Amino acid sequence: MGNDFMMENGNLIQVSEYTYPLHSMRKYAFCSDTIFDPSITKFLNQVDLLYHESTFLTAEVARAAETFHSTSAQAAQIASLSGVKRLLLGHFSSRYKELGQMHQEAIQVFPNSIISEEGQTYPVNPDV
Repeated sequence: MGNDFMMENGNLIQVSEYTYPLHSMRKYAFCSDTIFDPSITKFLNQVDLLYHESTFLTAEVARAAETFHSTSAQAAQIASLSGVKRLLLGHFSSRYKELGQMHQEAIQVFPNSIISEEGQTYPVNPDV
């Protein structure tokens, strides 16, 4: 149970001598192929890393709604409303060859937004 204990012979066994301290709890959430829906924020409260699709730029908000996707600004709004620590944007439309504008739209709403890159890994650790 993680507590020190006394052996029958009277020796005290300290758990700290045999275990490592626990890492802080980490929370990760993944929202992809999803229309903008602020009601999901109740499930994302205090997540350390949120992956959220950002298929379109804000100029295509009508197209995003038609196809049940989100814009980068909408993903950032979800992150902001949820109190997440970091937002990882992904699931981009192939129409965008350069993602700088998508990143700019997101950081205007939620500054701790990053663009995902294929083949990269992203730590969930809130201290990174």
